[in-house]
Amino acid sequence: MKTPDLPIIYHHKGILVVNKPSGLASQPTRDDSPNVFEILQQQHRYVGLHHRLDTPASGLLLLCTDKRLNKAIGNAFQQHRIERSYWIACFGSPPDEGTWTFPIHGKKAKSHFQTQIRKSGYCCLKVRLETGRKHQIRVHAQKSGYPILGDRRYGGSVARLCKRLALHAQSLSFIHPVTKEKCTLEAPLPKELSYLLSR
Repeated sequence: MKTPDLPIIYHHKGILVVNKPSGLASQPTRDDSPNVFEILQQQHRYVGLHHRLDTPASGLLLLCTDKRLNKAIGNAFQQHRIERSYWIACFGSPPDEGTWTFPIHGKKAKSHFQTQIRKSGYCCLKVRLETGRKHQIRVHAQKSGYPILGDRRYGGSVARLCKRLALHAQSLSFIHPVTKEKCTLEAPLPKELSYLLSR
């Protein structure tokens, strides 16, 4: 099987950020399909995975290539010092801005959103995570009545409105644990989603 293309957005002093394509898992799966973690293991002596993106989602994924940075990055995620924002296209017409706070698996979860573009039948939103529960944005959008286009798990009939999940990890901001510099990275929308902006 051909190894999927995995663009490197940033790699400096043990911090690696890649732009994961839709359809590629973040970590090993039961069916032994290609995944970000194992692809990078073939390229680096060490790889530490600290967060994940759902397989049908795309966008920025941060990893360590120096195990000495694991504690610092782990703490930064736990203390919400790594800012993550996502682009989604959802069915319906949500408010201009707001916060979703539905618990997920009995745990507190908080997602802040801003509606950026309104189209006929759907809207494009920027979502910022305050917590990082599994499928958080997808669950929050669905429970709020605005399921994400192309979501085959939570979207119901809305799943048919886009060929893939319309969720993209668009930006990532963090303080590099070695250089102490603030890094702000962005990944443009892939072509299979950008058409939704002008549709």
